[in-house]
Amino acid sequence: MLRHSLALRLLAVAAVWLVAALGGTGWLLSALFARHVDQTYVRQLEHQLSSLAAALDWDGGHLVLTRAPADPRYELPYSGAYWQARAGKALLRSRSLWDTEMPAAATRRVDGTTADVRPGPEGQSLLVVARRIVLASADTPVELAVALDRTELRTARQAFNRMLWWSLTALGAGLLLAVAAQVKFGLAPLARLRQALAGMQARRESRLGGAWPSEVEPLVREINALLAHNAQALERTRRQAADLAHAVKTPLAVLANDADALPGAAAASARRQIEAMRRQVERHLARARAAGAAASRGTRIDAAAAAAELARALGRLHAAKGLEIAVDGSGHFAGDRQDLLEMLGNLFDNACQWAHSRVRVSLSESGAESGAAPAGTVDNATAGAMLQVLVEDDGPGMPPEARALATERFGRLDESAAGSGLGLAIVTEVAGLYGGRLTLDSSPLGGLAARLTLPA
Repeated sequence: MLRHSLALRLLAVAAVWLVAALGGTGWLLSALFARHVDQTYVRQLEHQLSSLAAALDWDGGHLVLTRAPADPRYELPYSGAYWQARAGKALLRSRSLWDTEMPAAATRRVDGTTADVRPGPEGQSLLVVARRIVLASADTPVELAVALDRTELRTARQAFNRMLWWSLTALGAGLLLAVAAQVKFGLAPLARLRQALAGMQARRESRLGGAWPSEVEPLVREINALLAHNAQALERTRRQAADLAHAVKTPLAVLANDADALPGAAAASARRQIEAMRRQVERHLARARAAGAAASRGTRIDAAAAAAELARALGRLHAAKGLEIAVDGSGHFAGDRQDLLEMLGNLFDNACQWAHSRVRVSLSESGAESGAAPAGTVDNATAGAMLQVLVEDDGPGMPPEARALATERFGRLDESAAGSGLGLAIVTEVAGLYGGRLTLDSSPLGGLAARLTLPA
């Protein structure tokens, strides 16, 4: 998923960096605090050691304390605060040591201090500051040591670490949210570019407009250049197809005139082949014109008015059959009016040719609220709407296998279903150029139901 999302990539990189940075910061602060605590307690022990050294004296070969220490914990057994003075066999210690002695061997030194760690009574771990002193009353060196249970130190460190890691976690979450907001804000022009491209496609505009950030502006220029190049290439192709088709029409007209000079059956056969070629030329002319129109800016056409106009024209054309042609509903078409008339004209003419007495045309819009924009414009509110045109007749209908052939895109003339002519294949192709489709089914009237779906 990370491969397909710039936002997730940026967030992942930011998250890794934040974890590493805040983790390193937390470890460093914890180590600095632990060292500060150790140094603070060591200084207190050094002050107490100096005070005890000043109170020690010799009395008849025995060490004595001339004044009691100020800390009352030295009088409580196993209180965690201890002192001890030793000179040969002479030993003086705090009441808190009770009947034990302070170990002489250290388990480790405390970095950056003169203290070390030693095991104490009741399984305690002691922070010990020891010094060899010589009293003024005798030349015998005295080993003086003061100690403090490290439980206080560990408690202070644990409390600090808990507060530190909760604070860093909250800071990391806040920074990650800030990064997410920054990523969303920073990538917003890309989302706007996508929306602009979708809107441009819906309105069939030829280029992207608007103001863009300097980082996105080169991309917009390249997109506009590509669109212009494609439009030019499409226009050249359309003109070439139209020129070729027109160039073929003149020889076909000459052949048609020459065919009249042939004897009976040969003339009829030649005229049929010439007519088939002529219809193929007309078909490709329609496709070339529709391709050019679909690629250009479209307008919103009132489909109901166009359908009513065609119904009146075909009613007059098939007046001999006395057909009832009813047009109901409303809707719009986002495209070229001539393309709409060509598609509807083929469908209406096909229905009138096969209907016995009745043709029914129903129009509607779906997928978005119709009428959101006035005729002649296309906006984002209606970009997703689709026009549905249903043309039904009461004729003999069309077999399912013939329907598939009749709507097959780019099918040849002899691949169309019998009775449908080439018109349905042209309708399918022109509708496809607009992203629409033509489907054929049975009608409740008894004949064929042709449903044309186009963008509204």
